[in-house]
Parts: sequence; C-alpha cells; structure tokens
Amino acid sequence: MKLSAHQTLLPGADLSERFQRAAECGLEGIELAFGRRARVYDLHAEIEAAMAASGLSVGSVCGTYEGPIVHPDPAERGSRLADLIRTLEFADEIGARGVIVVPIFASTFMPESSPPMPDMSPFANEDALITQLLLAMLNEAMQRTADGSAAVYLEPLNRYEASYLNTVGKAAELCRAADHKRIQLMADLFHMNKEEADIPASLRAVAPHLGHVHLADSQRWLPGHGHTDFVGAFRALREIEYDGWLALECMPTPGDPLENMRACVEFLRGCWEKAAPQ
Repeated sequence: MKLSAHQTLLPGADLSERFQRAAECGLEGIELAFGRRARVYDLHAEIEAAMAASGLSVGSVCGTYEGPIVHPDPAERGSRLADLIRTLEFADEIGARGVIVVPIFASTFMPESSPPMPDMSPFANEDALITQLLLAMLNEAMQRTADGSAAVYLEPLNRYEASYLNTVGKAAELCRAADHKRIQLMADLFHMNKEEADIPASLRAVAPHLGHVHLADSQRWLPGHGHTDFVGAFRALREIEYDGWLALECMPTPGDPLENMRACVEFLRGCWEKAAPQ
C-alpha cells in the first residue's frame, strides 16, 4: 500500500517541514492542496525542494484553485478549465498521478463556488446539462494535455455537499462516457459511508475506473477513531489489485497531530495486512 496525507494534516511552518513530518510518520507521499492565496503550481520550486529533502513523492493534487469546474457563466467556466489544464501540467511536472476534480457543489454548500445551473427542460434538465458541460470540458482538457499522463479523478461527494455526483457508480458512468484512460474516479470512504450500501461491493464494481482513494473514518477524523470497516474496504482493493495511492483527507482529529498520524499509519498498515488473501 502507498499512503499519503493531505498537506494540512501535518504541522509545519512551511511545506518542507510538513513533508519532513510526513516522512517521520511513515508516509510515502503528500497530497497537495491549493491555499486561498496561492496556486500550487506557483510553488513549484518549493515543492521540488521539499520532495528532495524528505524523499517523499506527491501522489495527487486535491482540486484546483478556481474551484469546481462546472459553472453557469461561460467566462468562469473558461477560467476554471484553464486552471485545470495548468494543474494537470503541473502534476506531470512533479510526477503526481492525478488531479482531483469535483464537478459542482450543492448550491447550499458553497454557493459562491457553484451557483445553480439553469433548468432548460425539455431540452435538458440541470443534471443533463451538467453532464454535457462536464464531458465537453474534460474532453478539451485531455486534448490540450495530450502528451501528459496525469489523470483527472472525478470525486463523488455525499448528498449534503454535492447536488450532482454522489456515488462511485455514477462516477463510473461518467468515466465510460468520457472514454479516455486518463478520466478516472476517486473513491472517498467518508462519502461512501453515507451513500453506498456496501462499500466493498461498490469498490469491486468500479474497479476498471478506480484511480485514487481517500481515507477518513465515519466522522471524518483520521482512520481508527470511528466505525468504518477499513479491513473490508482494503480486502476489496486487494482483490481488484488496486495499486494507486491511499490518501488521508480528514478533519482535524482531537489530540497531538503527529502522535495521531503515527497511530493512524500503524492502524492502516495493520488493516491492510488483515485484508490479505488467506
């Protein structure tokens, strides 16, 4: 298994210190995220230095600076598409396997990032319009990064955070419709815990399109603090021979962050061993 963690889960005054703390906790990689004022690709030199000093890889980039890529305003969509393309290029430059993309949030969750799309029935309702726009944007992103290898990971969110994409099965449908090897899906065990009746079965069902996995426990704390069945999920991942990153993306967990992270890494490696074929 290859474990990484969202950069905000590690304490440190700068990226170099966060990478070093991650290495000390037994992680192999970092999942980068955009800050409110800094596009991650503008920190290229700092990130390269942190990777070299720590010996860690960047497994993935979480989101883009501009936010969800589907937007009702054409100029805003164009800006977000351009940002996605630059982020994919950056991912290739640093060796990250992919960029996580949320198509659109629920209008009540982050209305400033995802204004509601118009209902254009009978031509197209909101969901159909989002799908058409999303596939067109993804197709353009793939064409404009044709020489690249970094994937787009479509992330389903639970129904309280996203109005459109809530299950890994729906994400797999989008991957099939996009029909491009670099359009893949991401499975987040926190969101799956709310939306999927059987997490292991759902993981097995989307195996051909699964490119990335987020780990968090049932209450979105670090694994080991809730009731999510990580052994069952890992058993499914081992059965489908999943070889991508397992990235920790959680809310702040009570206690010392470094002690919590070390305990979490030990817990997850134990779960992975328990999930081995007998």
